[in-house]
Amino acid sequence: MTRRLVCILAFCLAAVVSASSQEGPVSKPWWNSKIFQELNLSPQQRQQIRRIIRSYHNRLLDARTEADKAQADLEDLLDQPHINMVQAQAIIDRLADARANATRVFTEMSVQLRAVLTLQQWNELSARWEQEHRNRPNPAPQGR
Repeated sequence: MTRRLVCILAFCLAAVVSASSQEGPVSKPWWNSKIFQELNLSPQQRQQIRRIIRSYHNRLLDARTEADKAQADLEDLLDQPHINMVQAQAIIDRLADARANATRVFTEMSVQLRAVLTLQQWNELSARWEQEHRNRPNPAPQGR
């Protein structure tokens, strides 16, 4: 169950990020994707999902940005010849708080999305998401 939630949460975040990066009328909203069309969402469900995504969009992006900034600060600190432990602890605390906030916002949104879907739709979405990612090659680790 936890793995399923993580998969769905990852899908939701990817959906929000992809929706934020779309340009112009040519881009296809994520809720018109093949996976969501196969869920047979009602017009009301589509409207509710759009409303939820819009309401969390900025909060999710801000939370992700804060976590990315804190991670970059930690990486910069680790690249220093000498580590200031007081400074390190402050960065660690900021990174942990930023990640916790991102997880909290993301989970809140996911629970709201789940409330819109029927159990059957949720299970189908979970299965499809796992299948999609099982078939994708793992990305190469990012080097510095």
